[in-house]
Amino acid sequence: MKEYIKDDNLRMNRIKDIIDLIMLMQSRTTGVSLNEIQEEFSVSRRTAQRMKDVIMTLYPQVEEIKTNSKIKRWGFKGKPVNLFNFDSDDIADLVSIKDLCKINNLSDKVEVIEKVIECIKSSNNPNLTTLENDVEALMECEGYAIKQGANFQIDDKILTTIRIAIKSMKKLEFSYQAKDYYDINEKNLAGFKIQKGLKPKKVVIAEPLGILYGERHYLVAKNDGKIKQYLLHRISDIKVLEEYFTPDSKFDFKEWAKLSFGIFHDKPVKVKLKFKKEIADDVMKYNFHPTQQIKQQKNGAVVVTFTSSGAKSILWNVFKWGTNVEIVEPKELKKEYIDILNSIIFAQIKK
Repeated sequence: MKEYIKDDNLRMNRIKDIIDLIMLMQSRTTGVSLNEIQEEFSVSRRTAQRMKDVIMTLYPQVEEIKTNSKIKRWGFKGKPVNLFNFDSDDIADLVSIKDLCKINNLSDKVEVIEKVIECIKSSNNPNLTTLENDVEALMECEGYAIKQGANFQIDDKILTTIRIAIKSMKKLEFSYQAKDYYDINEKNLAGFKIQKGLKPKKVVIAEPLGILYGERHYLVAKNDGKIKQYLLHRISDIKVLEEYFTPDSKFDFKEWAKLSFGIFHDKPVKVKLKFKKEIADDVMKYNFHPTQQIKQQKNGAVVVTFTSSGAKSILWNVFKWGTNVEIVEPKELKKEYIDILNSIIFAQIKK
């Protein structure tokens, strides 16, 4: 834990912490508490108190923010203090994020990031030429591996309309063209339904709950009392209706999204995977699921457990680990995986 003692070697760190705390106070409408200062800067409560007092002495516009909580909070109520200093590394990072958004078909995010980059450049106008040259040099040395997958173009108007409906709590009306499938008894050997083609478009009226980004992007909405997912690239003729809906206070979109492995939602199951010691380092750093628990055994093997729905996505993920992974639980998932592998072998031999 850091303490603010009389040591010349700590002066720069103390100044940096004060500057960072000023920016933190300005970034939160409800200010910060002493507990948050302690946690953010790894200091004692006494030091957190001193840091807060220093800022209040320097800036009279810092006041106690009144909230419903009994915990005291302090923040800026008057003219903000401009302490931000962006450099070429910051802009290069934003350009990289923009490129990553392009790869993942997040065109709406690209526009926002471009605006932020332009704002930063305008604030650095006197040094703009040097800044742009540095950014260009950095970007020549960075890149992203090509991502395999479908490249669906989504009209920005669709995303904008969905967001308007969510913020105003109004229903959406749109045309939707879903895929059709053969009867469940006519599944392929992998156990998945075989696609027939596209169904005729139908008009859907639904209550928008959120947008789920993944390999493909979905509108999550309530229709006929059920939560459903609609592929954004299959939505057209979308509009906001002058019909309000009352959001379900018990529904938490982010928690709902965490229940699945990928975008598939079905009955959650407890999954237990065992990985060989040869790939332990990779597994220990891998993000399987928000509920995951990773434990390394004495023999070096790694056991990963999590609770999730989306069996199809789980199996796809397991497949890329090759012979280095074993599905321990549930037995049904292991059997389904074996059936898929056998069907793949059979299909290759048949050819």
